[in-house]
Amino acid sequence: MAEQQRQLNKDYVIQSLQMQLSEAHYKIAERDSVITESYQHIKELEKELQELREEQIKKMDEELKAE
Repeated sequence: MAEQQRQLNKDYVIQSLQMQLSEAHYKIAERDSVITESYQHIKELEKELQELREEQIKKMDEELKAE
């Protein structure tokens, strides 16, 4: 005896797809947030490093002038 294929409710299928799409967009937004936060932190660290380099160069220049 052949089994009949069950008829799917289109509304339920659409609702499920919408939920899956929303979850995917949310995960992308979370990932983008982490990337942006990390990028900002990197920029702050690069600025701090540049300031420390400039300070060290100035200090070394002053030491050379003092000799």
